[in-house]
Amino acid sequence: MSRMEKFVVTISREYGSGGHAIGKRLAGLLDVPFYDREVVGLTAQKYAVDAERLHEMEEQSKMPQPFGRGGGLGAFADSDDRLFILQSQTVIELAEQPCVIVGRCADFVLRDHPGRVSFFLYSGMKQRLVRVASQPAFYQPGDPAQMVAKMDRRRAAYYKYHTGQEWGRPSNYHLCVDAGLLGPKAAGLLAEYIWLRTGLKGGPGA
Repeated sequence: MSRMEKFVVTISREYGSGGHAIGKRLAGLLDVPFYDREVVGLTAQKYAVDAERLHEMEEQSKMPQPFGRGGGLGAFADSDDRLFILQSQTVIELAEQPCVIVGRCADFVLRDHPGRVSFFLYSGMKQRLVRVASQPAFYQPGDPAQMVAKMDRRRAAYYKYHTGQEWGRPSNYHLCVDAGLLGPKAAGLLAEYIWLRTGLKGGPGA
């Protein structure tokens, strides 16, 4: 197995930064599977839980608490904690093969994976607002500025609650990239970073 075959890529992103499109394009460049909301469906199918309930769990913005409090599958874990653990198990199993995973706190869930490469994507507010307003079918309805602020707060709280760490802190990732102007083309930059990191400069066919 080559070094490239051992890698799994995780992408965390600000709301409206285009992380889904970039991750999907990156997976195509690397010729590996892509997972975003697919993780929810796979978890629901494997563990016989309601997919809508999983979606609701991801939308929760609980107040942060000391990491590990009530965690696990014991009697003190609440339903959201249980669902998060089940979803994390799906992430771990998917990472047994090369893939790109967006969201799901995958950078933390896979923190001990020897081939993990984690990215954080951000963008200028102007670019984010334009993207949210121009793609109503993809983003949640509402005032773009309010949605961006609300979703960023929600993602930060979700990450803090389940990992005990600060969402978006550069030290939690291998590379943070401003994807505002590049859009989906930022995938090429991320792919180049992976190829250089694995010693495969110029791509797998070099």
